[in-house]
Amino acid sequence: MQQPNAFKVLKVLHTALLMSMIIFSVVAIVLVQRNLIPASGETLERSLQLVCILVSGVMLLAGFNIFKKKMMAARNDTGPGEQRMDLYRAACILWWAMIEGPGLLATVGYILTHNLAFLALAVFHITCLFVFSPRKANIVVLLNLTPAEVARLEGTK
Repeated sequence: MQQPNAFKVLKVLHTALLMSMIIFSVVAIVLVQRNLIPASGETLERSLQLVCILVSGVMLLAGFNIFKKKMMAARNDTGPGEQRMDLYRAACILWWAMIEGPGLLATVGYILTHNLAFLALAVFHITCLFVFSPRKANIVVLLNLTPAEVARLEGTK
């Protein structure tokens, strides 16, 4: 049985996460524009702003440091390319979740308060997720994959 292309699987997963954030943001905009959910009071807005900024900052900083550590562990692993790719995939999924979580929280903040600052924060997280999209050439270099390992990960050998 032929293995699926590991690079494409990772790209599809990333695209699904990115599109889900975009779709949720569009739904939020529609809900707010049609006034289907009333805006909350200013007290919740101030508290939620503080929470969103703190969560965003902590998750981005901690997430990137964790990702970097896990990526280096994958790079330095002496196992086969498939094992290094599994470690890298796990690092990416964790990193993307730590980008997406605060973005979704900010979108909920926008829905509840109708404050565009929350939507701007959500768009920032969408942009971050877009920037950290997986690229085959980068993965090959980062993981020190041989041409034979790349072929196996692509499902051609």
